[in-house]
Amino acid sequence: MMKLKYLLLLSCVGCGFVATTTSCTSEVDDYFPQSASQRLAATTNRARQILRSAEYGWEFEYYPGCDLAYGGMVYTVRFDSLTATVGCSLIPDSTATSLYRLTNDNGPVLTFDSYNSLLHYFATPSTEEYEAKGGDFEFVIDSLSEDFISLYGKKTRNTMYLRRLTASPDEYAEKTISIFDHFVDSIYGNIGSRSIAAKTNPVTRSINIVSGRDTFDVHYTYTDRGIRLYQPLHYGGVSVQSFDFDVDSGKLTCSDSEGAGVSLQGVAYPSDFMNYARYEGEYTLAYDASSSAAVYLKPNRLEGTYLLQGLSSMYDLVLRYDPVTGDLRLGAQVIGSSDGNTYYWATTNYANGRLSSIGITDQGQFTIRWNGNRFYPRFNFSATNPNVDDVNSGIIIYLYTNEEGNLTAGLCTAPDWLTNGSYLFANLKSLNRKGKME
Repeated sequence: MMKLKYLLLLSCVGCGFVATTTSCTSEVDDYFPQSASQRLAATTNRARQILRSAEYGWEFEYYPGCDLAYGGMVYTVRFDSLTATVGCSLIPDSTATSLYRLTNDNGPVLTFDSYNSLLHYFATPSTEEYEAKGGDFEFVIDSLSEDFISLYGKKTRNTMYLRRLTASPDEYAEKTISIFDHFVDSIYGNIGSRSIAAKTNPVTRSINIVSGRDTFDVHYTYTDRGIRLYQPLHYGGVSVQSFDFDVDSGKLTCSDSEGAGVSLQGVAYPSDFMNYARYEGEYTLAYDASSSAAVYLKPNRLEGTYLLQGLSSMYDLVLRYDPVTGDLRLGAQVIGSSDGNTYYWATTNYANGRLSSIGITDQGQFTIRWNGNRFYPRFNFSATNPNVDDVNSGIIIYLYTNEEGNLTAGLCTAPDWLTNGSYLFANLKSLNRKGKME
């Protein structure tokens, strides 16, 4: 009987627009008792039930940017009937709640369509990034099971994953941050039949692997157990993707069944190198002849930058970390807006009581470098490019459009924006750390 149906179906395909087409449709309907729209609705309802069923929520492996410039992030997401409570595994004690929807668009789509400060972090445009950071907030569901959901971003087409959590989001974040802060500088060992040496980059969350004449990069995200590669790496006759990381020994052990037995050795950063995690803490910013301000360096693990906090309640300064040199970089940047004006922390040259060469681009940036003393650690400012008009100071200005329609600049005098009553950070000297370097 099955063979007869198959032959009838073939005859329908080749018969053109003839009466037997009716019987052909009847046979197809036997295989699909529901219409396509009914099947899609059923899948969407099942996805909704699965998402809401997770007691602790889900870990969401999120890869922004078509070029994977930031590597992977892990969010934690807990769904109820209308809202999603999002946490970031690299930001302690942080949650943001917003609406979500499951819609149909040639397949079930998970949409976070009301603003969420965490999940929309990479998708929100700014003055400096009008196309944002290439993040997604709409995700097409590819595959669905009780504990694992595969999706891809509608904008980037990047593959992403939801995995059911087995512990609270806070516990997950605590373990993930510990992995991030203690991760290694380099890795060596064997993947199957191939010997590899690799260098990690905490800013781009990538690993540059060298094996013989082969050189390639893989992107990854941190998890509560170690790291997970963006895609399985097929190399040396085995396939690896997930690695457990032991903080004490530095070992990375593959936890995939296809990569069982693969164990790599991580190498810690040299003691005289400022790896990313070492900067966090309290400092005194020294500038001019005798001016200073108490500040705090807070890590932004999402971007691999630091926030310099304490100069004003109105803004923080962003310091970029250089994973090659271990230095920090400070450049001109937008720090906020008020009354239609855009405020900048600008770079300038200040000498003989006069300001010159005020810049709002990143060209006139400072390098902040450790003096190498663990007991009295000081981080000295110097111009990254000494040829750019001898930049030595910072200044707060604002830009506005005057009545003639021309862009005009003014010096900031609003008290809330000032430090020690001034808009000027003349002759920046150093960040002096409170306490010795661990």
